[in-house]
Amino acid sequence: MRAAMVSPSFPGKQKNPWRGFICWRGMRTLSLLLILLVPFGAEPKPGRSPWLLFPIDVRRFDHVSSKFGVRRLDGYRKLHRGVDLVAPAGSYVVAAREGTVADAGRAHACGWYVTVEHANSWRTVYCHLRSDPRKLGVVQGLAVPAMGVVGLVGSTGHSTGPHLHFGLLDEQGHARDPLLALYTPAETLQMLRKMGMTR
Repeated sequence: MRAAMVSPSFPGKQKNPWRGFICWRGMRTLSLLLILLVPFGAEPKPGRSPWLLFPIDVRRFDHVSSKFGVRRLDGYRKLHRGVDLVAPAGSYVVAAREGTVADAGRAHACGWYVTVEHANSWRTVYCHLRSDPRKLGVVQGLAVPAMGVVGLVGSTGHSTGPHLHFGLLDEQGHARDPLLALYTPAETLQMLRKMGMTR
């Protein structure tokens, strides 16, 4: 199943997703260029080795509220298996790399979520989405392009405010630090500008 190269329609004020930001007709080109130019991180490397684009509309991203690693939660030390990216509710959440939707639904802690599997068998996970992504056509088996919209920032599940919990799982299903694999918002924007995908 292939995703159409247009963004899904959303109710509310945002009637034209990414207007002036992304040319959706160019998503095939972007995905091809990423495959050719940006290596997949199939084997974890020490230090930062980015291969994923930033998963939130970079124009609306605010800050990182919680990083990957062990933290105290509800009186216990637990592994925070991702990174929390704060942005206003309703901001677009996008696929960090082309792939196939492996799962979409709702979980107790994660709230509404989407999982995308990539060509190297790693998976990216997008949690606390505002609403059911399946209503937007983001369903299991759907092929999504890099920067394709997979949902909206929300605060469902265990969440204290609007943000995206972004997770990264290797081919064995082990959680990895997403910040080591992510291009920064500035780097993502620079890459898109070089490809003529944004102003």
